[in-house]
Amino acid sequence: MRKPRVIIFDDEVFILNMLKDFFLMRGYDVLTYNDPTSICPIYGCGGDRCSSHDRCSDVMITDFNMPGVNGVELLEQQGRKGCKLDIRNKAVISGYIDDHHRARVQRLGCTFFQKPFNLHALMEWLAGCELRIDLNQKVATRRKERRYESDREVVFKVPDSNDVFTGIAVNTSPTGLCLKVPTPLHLEQIIDLHSSPFHSCSKASVRWITKIDKDAYLAGVHCA
Repeated sequence: MRKPRVIIFDDEVFILNMLKDFFLMRGYDVLTYNDPTSICPIYGCGGDRCSSHDRCSDVMITDFNMPGVNGVELLEQQGRKGCKLDIRNKAVISGYIDDHHRARVQRLGCTFFQKPFNLHALMEWLAGCELRIDLNQKVATRRKERRYESDREVVFKVPDSNDVFTGIAVNTSPTGLCLKVPTPLHLEQIIDLHSSPFHSCSKASVRWITKIDKDAYLAGVHCA
């Protein structure tokens, strides 16, 4: 059985480290980031839905004020794009939040903690979250690399076929890319890249695929 997982977004190093230590002591697998737009799968894939087939964590805590996006906007976008994590297992933390954003938090159904927050209150909330966690259900593979937006054409061929296709790399990482393609691909399928953002990457393995339009798909591929 796996460990429960928490994702924490905060650009304050002190808060990030304090929460990390708190969850590590409770036996959690802890992922910490200072910028959700570089790691959350709702960003940078050009689609209207989350590209992850499984939820990324069991619990999520996000700061309100962060570079590029605030925590309320993040959770709202996750909700619109089909995030698999129960909103009741998400919390926003902030030293100050105005009435307008506090009302948005209430409509979302997540929890709000005022900084400096009481760890006892955090523990009570977490106890409720843990009742909704099923450790027999898998979570998505953790993203270890930053994604970079792109719009470069990528020519590729499916083995055992004479057809050559042109896709668009909508984002890249050091070891893979998110491709918008005109044809459905299959999980674990190997494709030949005739052109790609990486000179050393001539073959790639399909890690996930999702339909976004009548004749358009998004595929996450990893350099083989």
